Amino acid sequence: MTASAILPIVINSPGGDVLGALAAGRLIRERKLDVAVARTDFIGCEPRQADCTAEDGIYSGLTVDAGGGCGSACPIMLAGGVKRLVGPRAQLSVHSVGQEQKVKAYLEDMAIGPGLFTAIQLYSVERQLDLDRMLKYGLTTGHQSADELTGPGICRSEPRPENCREISGAKAQASTPVKS
Repeated sequence: MTASAILPIVINSPGGDVLGALAAGRLIRERKLDVAVARTDFIGCEPRQADCTAEDGIYSGLTVDAGGGCGSACPIMLAGGVKRLVGPRAQLSVHSVGQEQKVKAYLEDMAIGPGLFTAIQLYSVERQLDLDRMLKYGLTTGHQSADELTGPGICRSEPRPENCREISGAKAQASTPVKS
């Protein structure tokens, strides 16, 4: 039997509902998914544009750390990932989100060190965490960028992720306009 792989979840969120983040994080862990904080640069057109039609119903894009962010309840969802990456140009911030007992129990279930819960409780306004602190708390599993999980070669890896599209990373990079 050949092992099956799935492409990761790429998140870029200012936060939201803490109970939703807990539920999403548990689903992510249950399905053994990897998570990266980044944003997606879509090729050709942005899905929100009224005149943008996806080719064959699929919007293609590249993940980029710069401009990607995860704040408020988002780091709680991130904690559910098997691999959890926040690249050097992405931002992650925490602050008190309520539901203390549920958040604490969840972080313990996800094997995240107590330092993250303390940081969440400590700040009443959003405070950015640096890469070393995220790694120390166990929130991230490395300093790599989202490219580690989504780069051009990922769909050529073995086992090949079952949800890879046929567009090549090189073709995507060649057709992506430079953004400043």
